[in-house]
Amino acid sequence: MKKITAILFLIIFSACLFAQDEYKDSRKEFSFYLPENWQSVRYQNMKYNLILGERLNKITQTIVINSEKFDGDMKEYIAYSKNTLKEYFPNMNFVKTLTFENYENIDACKFIAENDYEIAKLRQYYYIFKNNDMFYVCVASTATETSEEIEELFDESMRSFKFLKQAKASE
Repeated sequence: MKKITAILFLIIFSACLFAQDEYKDSRKEFSFYLPENWQSVRYQNMKYNLILGERLNKITQTIVINSEKFDGDMKEYIAYSKNTLKEYFPNMNFVKTLTFENYENIDACKFIAENDYEIAKLRQYYYIFKNNDMFYVCVASTATETSEEIEELFDESMRSFKFLKQAKASE
């Protein structure tokens, strides 16, 4: 009975998720479904849109996307990313790193970090997707005290991440 209930929940939850808006970047490189009631906002000089959610505990929940070429595998890219973050944010604490499964079976990983900022303690979920030698990083942020309730929302949105075209491999 528990198995049937869990399956029904997943079907209903997935149907709700996929009824939502889909974010497609302007270059048509990738897409994913936005959390319900979130919006995509275009800012000048930003490669990808900023995804905005609710404002809770002085922090607006956000998803920020970046991409870059990197010669190396996922493990090397994560080490590089963490070292770079530590340079800019020496007090950043890395909570955990894990593989991340999505609906498209893309090579993906997730790590969680926390940092104290002037107005609040922030928890950030780094979702990393590899497409040849291009790494796409979606950073989902929320106030630490709201993180448990929002993590599944972030995870579900990022599970829908898919590439719309294959990145060209460097020679």
